[in-house]
Formats: sequence, structure tokens, C-alpha cells
Amino acid sequence: MVHSEQMVNPDPGPALGVDGCTNAVEVGRGGFGVVYRAWQPDFSRWVAVKVLAADWHGPSRARFERELRTLGHLSGHPHIVTLHQAGRTAAGNPYLLMAYEEGGSLGDRLHDGAAGDWREAVAGGIAIAGALETAHRAGVLHRDVKPENILVSGYGELKLADFGQARPFSAGRADPRGRVTASVLHAAPEVLRGEPASVAADVYALASTVLHWIHGAPAFAPATGEPLESLLCRVAVDPVPDLRPLGVPDGVCAALERAMAKDPARRPATTVAFADELRAAQAAAGEPVSPFVLGGGDSTGPRTPDPEDPPAALSLTDRRRAALALSATVARPPVRVRRHALVRSLGLPTALAAVLATGYSQALPAPAPVDLPPAVAFGELELNVESPEQALTVRNREDRPLRVADVTVTGPSRDALRLVADGCSPQPLAPGGRCEVRLVATPHAAGPIRAAVEVTTAGRQLATPVTGTGRPRPASRDDAPPGPCYADAYQVGASAYGHAGGLKAISVKQYWSPSCRATMAYVWVWKQYRDNVATDGGTWTVDLSVRGDRPVARQRAVGQPYELWTEPHPTAGGCTSASATVTADRTKAVTTAATEPHCDR
Repeated sequence: MVHSEQMVNPDPGPALGVDGCTNAVEVGRGGFGVVYRAWQPDFSRWVAVKVLAADWHGPSRARFERELRTLGHLSGHPHIVTLHQAGRTAAGNPYLLMAYEEGGSLGDRLHDGAAGDWREAVAGGIAIAGALETAHRAGVLHRDVKPENILVSGYGELKLADFGQARPFSAGRADPRGRVTASVLHAAPEVLRGEPASVAADVYALASTVLHWIHGAPAFAPATGEPLESLLCRVAVDPVPDLRPLGVPDGVCAALERAMAKDPARRPATTVAFADELRAAQAAAGEPVSPFVLGGGDSTGPRTPDPEDPPAALSLTDRRRAALALSATVARPPVRVRRHALVRSLGLPTALAAVLATGYSQALPAPAPVDLPPAVAFGELELNVESPEQALTVRNREDRPLRVADVTVTGPSRDALRLVADGCSPQPLAPGGRCEVRLVATPHAAGPIRAAVEVTTAGRQLATPVTGTGRPRPASRDDAPPGPCYADAYQVGASAYGHAGGLKAISVKQYWSPSCRATMAYVWVWKQYRDNVATDGGTWTVDLSVRGDRPVARQRAVGQPYELWTEPHPTAGGCTSASATVTADRTKAVTTAATEPHCDR
């Protein structure tokens, strides 16, 4: 999907062609139409307008009309997006006019591996379960529950959206063209095998979404460079991640594990049953029990499917809700044809090629011999400042000992990462045993960290992505003195450390001001040094300087100083470094440190 944020027209009546809508902004585009955010001055509100493309026909038209009927029937539910009106634009294109939810999508909030509190996630899952059950009692399967299709209102309420893939209960009917449309990261295994969707598949997708919310990543997040057929195999055979080490109560974990069982028959029979398990887990943990809101849908049971209904495909979604989706349309060939091509689907920039056997009957790659976490997340880091250690745990899934042959860091940002402990490579890993690798990150450039930890075992190389973002460290973080040069200064180059008695004693940093084109040095005397030297009134002397091609800027302090700055030193296109010497006045012991040169080119 191509995304833009351009104004359609200051007065887009003729351009958008929807009466009463102005200031339209395109927020999503796909093969079947466009989504706009527009202003309704008569109601003083923003709305979302979904307009079908001019060449609509056949399945596209049926999908659009099906979404209209479904939303019209269900949108009174407090946790389903509201449909205000529908019609045709001045150009004759059909449109849906819906509430515009200011909070974006749950997918937005989970971007970059940000996890949520389990209490909030469970309460949200119960709310969406009520929306799903309302749809199910009206005879409708959603078929595409995922974080990107759960919107957040300006009041923080969750709204189930995008019913473009919704279908009446199919009573076991598979697509006659042998095609499967699914969002791979949250689709049930049987759906990816080509079996028809069901209530059990919607339950799986909802549980997968709740788990993603708690865990910060999908249950089966793809590793860097992982082939799609390997990912599909893991969905089919691997257990879901255990959330108990994250402090999630056993009742919640057990409910999610049952709802994501590989066998649909082992899952809760309805979304009501799943919500009841989550509510029981809330009560057992001493938490307030969330309300389960059921709408006034038809409770007489599933409708009989219309034989003339064309197969559904991916619907148009707002790009903000589609950005994290890994969607694919899987073509199932006739019997005896063993290779399958994943063809291009809406929202994917290129076609994906992979192998998927009908019903997983052909030999797929063997499951990974070890479990790795979906990602190692460092979050936001300051440039040239070493992060706290992060652990990567490896678990042996085999029933025999395994030896980890090698652990390496790969990827464009590998120089920003350092393995500080490798507890995996030296010795064999017993069946079910775990070992740990620990890393630190020191980003040297602003922007995202793109790297992976690669583990080699049993003749296979398995990788876990490493995520994070580097940003400059402003001088204000080190209580810089007042003045224009300090106001916009940020650290350049890595910090330098001096040691005394085997412990860090001082750290030295060099800061650069782009407005003044000047550098300044800063030194911090660590507490362990101060505590040792200051015994019985001991003092120390700090000499701090900026050295370069021009005269040296220097600052000196005596007594018990714990930090010191120099005056700004103009660089004039030259190179400078910061250095510090700390001398214990009683023992005359000297500790020094100096940064690498920084050049103002």
C-alpha cells in the first residue's frame, strides 16, 4: 500500500465527491481504493472515508458491499468501529463514511517491540471478544483479527475494524479457487493450511493479538532473513512463548495457550468461553474483572452461506494499520502439484516466493533445534554510551544434548554490539536446558540499530534480530553550564574511562556545538573513586582539557569535585580530543583518560 499525507483539495467536494466533507487527506491507498481522513463541518468532527476505485467490479464490489452490510449491522457495538453513512461519490464510486479514531491502531502502539502491561492487554482482549462474539452471533466471521485492525479512540476505547475480509459462516466450505488469504503473524495454523475459517480461527487470532500485546512481539515473529516456509512451519508445530517469566499469571498464560492450540478442537468453543477464562484469570490474580459487552446481534445461530458469494481477499486498510502486517495470499494447486507460489497480495511491495504443501503434507524444514527469543530489544539509546546488558536465552528443544558451535553478531549495525558473555558455546546443552548470551550496545550513529545474533547449532544457523535506536546525548544530560554553545551541544565520539583499583574512576566525554562550531570537554568522577579517596578528608585534583590544533582549553579543580566542564574551544575545521587527569592529593596516584579525536570537517 502506498501512503501519502497530501491534501486532496482545500475544498474537496468536487475531488472527493462526498457532500459535507472538506479538507480531505489521503491516509491509505491500495489496489481497490483509497481511505481519506475528512472534516465534517456540520458535525465538527473528523471522519474516515473509504472510497472504492473507479474500476470496481466482481469480487471487489462484493467485498465492499459485504463490509457495508456487516458494519451496518454491527457498528452499534461499543467496541466495533462506527459506520455513519454510505453512498456514492460524485464520480459514482461507492464509499463508506466511518468514525475516525484519533488514537491510531493497537499495531501503532506495539511498533518497535513495545510491550504492554498484561492487565491492560487482558482487559482489551475481553473487550474485543465481546465485539467478536456479537459478530459471530450475527453469523459473521471477522477472519483478520490482529493489532493493526484494532483501533483506539480518543478516549482510549478499543474498536474492532476492517470487516473487508469478513464472511458468513462457511460451514466447512473451502475457497473453490484454492486460495487462502491470511495475515500470517496472527492466522491460525489450519487457515494457513488452506482449511476454511471458523470461530476457532477467530479465537486463535484474538489470543495471538493479546499475546503480542503482552510480549511485545508476535508469537512467531520472523527472524532476520527467515524464509516464509520456515515461519509457516514454526506456526504449525512450535509452542507459543511462555509469558510466565515476564510475571504474567499462570491463569492468563494457560488461557492464551489453550486459545492458540494447534488443534482447533482444543480451543475454547466460542469467544465468550475465551473471555470467561480471561476474566477468571483476572479474578484469581486479584484484579478487577473486566465487563464483557455483548451486542444485540442475531442469536439464532449461523447463517447459511450464499453459494454465489465470491471468495474474500485482503481489504483496503489505512496504512497506519497495515504497516506491521505480514500478509500473503497462498495459492493451493491441484492434487499432486507439490510446489506453491505465494503471490502478491494487497499491501506487499513485491511477490513472495515460498513452498507450502497442501495440508502440510510435503516435507517442510525441520523445526529449529533450539528456541530463541523473537528479538533482543535495547529501546532508545544515547549515542556513544554503553547500554545495560541484555540477555538472549537459548533453550534446547531436542531430546538429546546439543552443542552451540558459534555465537556471532551480524548485520549492518554489528559494530554497535558487543558480546560480553557467552554461556552457550563452551559446553553441551542438555535436553530442555538453557544457556545465556549477554550483549551490550553502543550506537555510534543516530537511527535504528539493524543487527542480529546468529547461533550455529546442529548444522543450522538461527538468528534473533536486535532492535534499538540511537540518538545524540545532549549536554544538558550532564548538567552543562548555561550559555548558547552548551545549549545545542551533543556528545561526539565514545566516552573514555579511567580505572583505579580495577574499578571505573573517571569518564571523559567530548561535546560539540554546531552553532558555535566549538568543542568542550566534560569529566565525571565516579562515586566509588570519591568514596575511596575521600576517606579521612582526602582530596583530589582534576585537570581537564580540550587538545587540538589550536591553543588548549583547560579547566582545573581542587578538593572533592565530582564533575567539571571546560569552556568551548573553537575547532575551525580541525580535530580535537578531550582528556582528563585525576590525582589523589595524599597518595599522588594518577588516573587518566582521553577520547578519540573528533574532526570538524
